[in-house]
Amino acid sequence: MATSTSGSFKLSDGLEVYSRVWEPSEPPQAHIAFLHGFSDRCDHYDPFFTALTSQYPVKVHSWDRRGWGKTAATKAQRGDIGPSSQVLREINEALVHIASTIPDIKQTPLFVMGHSMGGQESAHYLLSTNPELTKTRPPIAGWILNAPYIGLDPASRPHWIIISVLTFISRFLPKMKHTQTLNVKFVSRDVAVQEKYRTDPLCHNTGTLEGLKDLLQREADLTNLSQAEQPVPAGLTAKLPVPVFWAHGSKDIITSYSISKQLYDRLEPYDETDSDAKTWKGFEGGFHQLHAEPEGMGEEYTRDVGEWVRKLTAKATAANGTAE
Repeated sequence: MATSTSGSFKLSDGLEVYSRVWEPSEPPQAHIAFLHGFSDRCDHYDPFFTALTSQYPVKVHSWDRRGWGKTAATKAQRGDIGPSSQVLREINEALVHIASTIPDIKQTPLFVMGHSMGGQESAHYLLSTNPELTKTRPPIAGWILNAPYIGLDPASRPHWIIISVLTFISRFLPKMKHTQTLNVKFVSRDVAVQEKYRTDPLCHNTGTLEGLKDLLQREADLTNLSQAEQPVPAGLTAKLPVPVFWAHGSKDIITSYSISKQLYDRLEPYDETDSDAKTWKGFEGGFHQLHAEPEGMGEEYTRDVGEWVRKLTAKATAANGTAE
């Protein structure tokens, strides 16, 4: 029987972030560090991670990001995620912290998983050429993406006039707040999941203009990177540093299925000889949260993640054993 515990850890500037860990009943053979999406929090993933860790010997680590969930202890902190440089630095700090809790990271490897905005941020983190990140990030065995925010679907994109006005104002009032509410009916076909997000006061849909401006810039950079005829944006690489399992629902109208697949297609595998270096799976009819989809789709996605991690873990531990 899987168990979970809540806790916290501190970032370098002293911010205490809420964290949660899901553990299998047997010693874990792998670890997953999970990044949640916009106006979200890690407790919402309890059914998914409880199922995953009950079926597979995987330990999952997650935390409510700066500005979100229980980490935003005051109203003033809500949505204040900071600029991209801070977002990526804090991801690195959190992963270094998580890696420090793993007794033998070579034999029980660490995977990074991102959903929606967390997928976007993990893409910038893992595809970054910034030496401050590449030289300090812990060993990562693989990358898992669930409906990553590479580009927004037109149904969820704010009007260009709103974007232009808010971008202009952000130059003078970077900490000014703006609420961008997503239609909860787009999250999942499961009405109970929709209601959970609609009624949760910690899912506040609010960001600072500074944070929203940089979020849209990260989107633009990844969308440009997805276009094979365009040069690679400065600060990014088109070569994957680790194996990736990339999944997206075909009926996702929050993040764009087509742009997501386009970026997947452009990225070069980290190892051309490894058949598991790049894996794509489209879920026909799936909405934004594949892990929370009804009619067996959530269970299928859970198995896909578990089996992929199991396969990659066996390869990683075998390779490390051979190297030693």
